[in-house]
Formats: sequence, structure tokens, C-alpha cells
Amino acid sequence: MKKKFLPIANPDIGEKEALAVYKVIRKGWISMGKKVDEFENNVKKLIKVKHAIYVNNGTSALHCSLLALNIKSGDEVIVPTLSYISSANAILYCGAKPVFCEVDTKTFNVNYDLIEKKITKKTKAIITVDLKGQPVDFDSLKKLGKKYKIPLISDSAESFGAIYKNKYVGSQLPIHTFSFFANKNITTGEGGLITTESGILAKKLRIIRNQGQDKRYNHIELGNNFRPTDYSAAIGIEQLKKINKVIKEKDKIAKIYSDHFVKQKNIEVPYLPNYVTRPSWYMYCLIFRTNKLRNKVMNALNENNIETRLSFPPIHNQPYYRLRFKNLGKFKQSEDIFDRFLDIPCWMGMGIKNIKRVISIIKTTAK
Repeated sequence: MKKKFLPIANPDIGEKEALAVYKVIRKGWISMGKKVDEFENNVKKLIKVKHAIYVNNGTSALHCSLLALNIKSGDEVIVPTLSYISSANAILYCGAKPVFCEVDTKTFNVNYDLIEKKITKKTKAIITVDLKGQPVDFDSLKKLGKKYKIPLISDSAESFGAIYKNKYVGSQLPIHTFSFFANKNITTGEGGLITTESGILAKKLRIIRNQGQDKRYNHIELGNNFRPTDYSAAIGIEQLKKINKVIKEKDKIAKIYSDHFVKQKNIEVPYLPNYVTRPSWYMYCLIFRTNKLRNKVMNALNENNIETRLSFPPIHNQPYYRLRFKNLGKFKQSEDIFDRFLDIPCWMGMGIKNIKRVISIIKTTAK
């Protein structure tokens, strides 16, 4: 008998979210309005940041941020290659060129020493990525940005709710962007967010979000339609109340996993540097000794109806980027990590039986 399917992620959406959407629909205003304002204000209170700008998705958050920094054709933006493709695509949308950077083998995040070697006169911004929900070393990045006077963007799509040195991620760098896609810790279906301490940037971001308007039909910027809906914001308001509960439970699951797998000689558990007070545990990711072993474990889990993910292939190896750019360089560490890592299920409500089921299959297969 085939066992019940166990997904990699499972959003916690229920009657409260459904009722919130129903109330918005009954009022008759479903596009960007008061609920968007309320959601943004609630995020500001949680993260303790001055400005929060809700947009229609995480990719738009990145694109809008780059436009606000006046990134244009001929500019270069440094970005890690081990990330979801939107981190680099947003750069192309501005006509600029992504300059890929290698990552650290322990954290999967950017290698700060190598970033500095990539900086040229054409470098107009640096994007870092909180891969798997683990914050980067923001203090080291701020020093680098200050030294070269280069704007910094943290693609924190996966780290909403994470805590860096006892403060929520979202106020450390000039700009943070987040995603509320369905597999995130809280979701609005799609949805993205930009946070900043700068009032000047916040004003510009809001103008760009709304077709470049500072007031109705008065367009002062080349903007875009990055507007979210009130009904998605209504979902976000309810979801936001759960963020600490979700991460707290995922943290318990992660500790159970790590306690079991740390004893396995062929497996590495997630590494947490001392500046990370709490990761978001967007995904719990294991590193296997070899690609062959990783694939063996992945296949065993899939055969037992347990979903896994290989997220994400290095961007420099994506077919589109290989065709568009020549001599992107070699990024052996990112490629090696991708060849050996595996995301396994870790979500609130997963239950101890399912946790033990995953552990048993991995430990048996990875001997």
C-alpha cells in the first residue's frame, strides 16, 4: 500500500484567512487599499523597521528596489550564483549585468572576501541572499558597502521571521526584500515586501510600485504595476500572527533532525554561525558526502512518497544565462554544494510520526 504523500512544505491557512478575504470582498474594495496599509504597519511593528512596502511578489520587490537605486544599462550588480533565478533576473530587467559570486560552503551564503574582488567601477549594487532562511553576516556587508559606497540589497525572501543578533531580519541593510510565496513560513499566495530605514527610498519605492505616480495620473518616474491586492494583504495580516509559532515549531523539528543526523558520518547538518540568533528554517537542508549518495537518499524518499527539493541550481549554469553570456566563469563550490544538498520536509503540523518516517529512511539509506 502506497504511503500518504508528505510534501516538502505545507502552508497553514484556515478559516481565519478565508473569513478575512470574505470581509474584504463584501466591502467591495479588493485592489490596493486600507488592508495593504494595515499589513505594512503590522510588519513594521513586528520587525521594528521604519518603512514596509508590500508588492505583488518577491521578484517585483527586487526589481522595484533596483529601479529605486537607479540601476540601468551598463551597470553591474554582484549577486551569488547559488540562489533562485529571480535574484539575477531582476538585474536583467533593469538592463544591467549580473556579476556572479561564489558562496561559503558552510552557510551557502555569499563569500565576503570574494565579493570585494568582484567590485569594479561599474559595480552599482550588491545583492546578497539569505539561502535556506539563514541570514548573511550583515555587519561584514555594511562595512564593505561603506568602504566602496555601494548600495546593498538583501534578498531575504527566505528569511522572514529570522533573527540576526537578537533583531528581526529587515532593518540591517539599506534594503531587504521578502517573498510570501506559498512555500514560505507565512504566505499571501504570492506577495512580496520591501523594508528600509530610509524615508527617501520608501517614498520612491511606493511611487515606482504604482506606475510612477506621486498622485493620481501624475507620473514622475518610470514605474511599474507592482501593486498588491487588499484580499492578499488580509491573508497576510492573519498569517503574520502565526510567524513565531511557525518558526518555533520548525526549530523543534530541525533540532530533532540534527540530533539524529549529526551522528551519521556521511551527512552534514545545517551550520549556524554565532550571529544567527534564529534562522527561519525556510528549508531544512542536508549535505551528503557524495552526489551518488544524495541521489540514492532522494530516490528512496521519493519512492516512499516523501517530497524533496534540489533548490536551487546555480544561476550561471541555467540555459538562458549560458546562451546570453559568455565566460561566466567557474563556481566549483556552488556546483559542489548543489550536487550534494537536499531539502527535506520541515513544516508546522508535520507531526512526530512523519518526522520519524523521514529520519528512518535517510538513516537506513545513508549508511
